[in-house]
Amino acid sequence: MMIESPQSLQRLKSTEEMPGDYGLPWIGETFELFSREERFYWRHFHKYGPIFKTRILGQKFAFLFGPEANRLVLMEQSDHVSTTLGWAFLKPLFGNGLLFLEGEEHRATRRLMYPAFHGRAIASYFETVQTLVQAFVKDWAKQDSVSLVSEFRKLTLIIASRLFLGTQTDREVEQTSQWFLELLTGRLAVTRLDVPFTAYGRSQRARRQLVNFLRPVIQQRLRQGNLEASQDVLGLLLAAVDENGDRLSETEVINQSLFLLVAGHETTATLLTWLIFELGAHPEWRSRLRAEQAEVLKNEPLNISHLKQLPLFTNVLKEAERLYPPVYGMPRGVIKDIEYAGYRIPAGWYVDVSPMVTHRLPELYSDPDRFDPDRFAPPREEDKKHPFALVGFGSGPHGCLGFEFAQMEMKIILSTLLRQYDWTVTPERSSIAPVIQPSKTQNQVRAHFRPI
Repeated sequence: MMIESPQSLQRLKSTEEMPGDYGLPWIGETFELFSREERFYWRHFHKYGPIFKTRILGQKFAFLFGPEANRLVLMEQSDHVSTTLGWAFLKPLFGNGLLFLEGEEHRATRRLMYPAFHGRAIASYFETVQTLVQAFVKDWAKQDSVSLVSEFRKLTLIIASRLFLGTQTDREVEQTSQWFLELLTGRLAVTRLDVPFTAYGRSQRARRQLVNFLRPVIQQRLRQGNLEASQDVLGLLLAAVDENGDRLSETEVINQSLFLLVAGHETTATLLTWLIFELGAHPEWRSRLRAEQAEVLKNEPLNISHLKQLPLFTNVLKEAERLYPPVYGMPRGVIKDIEYAGYRIPAGWYVDVSPMVTHRLPELYSDPDRFDPDRFAPPREEDKKHPFALVGFGSGPHGCLGFEFAQMEMKIILSTLLRQYDWTVTPERSSIAPVIQPSKTQNQVRAHFRPI
């Protein structure tokens, strides 16, 4: 006879007993979330603690904050939740990309895409990225000041367009970038009618133009053959074959390429903006990074082998990810009941975990609002207090496939800027720190670069 433990006999509380407020009928607290963004999370966290309920656009949500919540949703019970439902508002724009696949379909597609983002593939992109970066930043000292988020968006879009869409000429890059930016305008469109006079309609037209651009490019690459030797992601996606001989279809390659364009553009640009802002406010860290780079490179050009020999570079990137994670919330639709913190959260609800809140918990990170990359160096290694303490790029089955690519791209950009320039930033950090609403502040951030 099995005797149940006292813990298993404890009554699970219903979500109705959870702290929080559903807000207005149907609409709930939608307006506050969409208008205040990060501040919505912080206000509710300070009022209710690490778990609370609300209603967004008619859907009931449980917000769960902290590393254990991250572990549950992103890993342990990831099969109980759906990213497709969580990010459903983006699917009409970006197609059936990796974020919108579930279960075996997701695993199979991810296995096919994996070789394009690791090992030799990453090394093969190095020269392209470095050449594009050097050309893009060469005149920054001639400008009075540089809008960091605007310029980094342009740069990361150029890199993504070359590698993910296979564009070759400057004209192609300019055209595909224009279509992509038009596509993005439909993300938060309230009226979702595919007609020319709406933002959503214009974004759908831009998506069709990108698809029409990619189809002949793909056919040309297939005719050329030798795809295994490609030095861009598009070619390697076309070359990918699994153990059963299956390949990605043309439609699947297009969907994944467009999704990667999104994933590899905005998030990286935002992280770079705040990294350069923090380094502009901390000259001692610019000096330490230059010293490390000089010791490793010894006046040689940067190459792929150098990147793993720069631990201070890695730590400043981690600190930028901690303070300014690429997304502040990760929503999921609940498809099978989950249990957390004594509550049963039923299928039909939604859950949302927050890297942003986790990353500033004082029980994980000492003086959490402070820019302190040494927190990741031995013996402190604060991110190792819990395996889900640093999740800016996600974790588990839906963790960022392009993490290594993003790290390479950002290290190349940082290395290039450190070798060519010194810089100051506005506004001064002391006037806006701690930055708890980066999405509303990033457009203010500018840098003045001067040659070294």
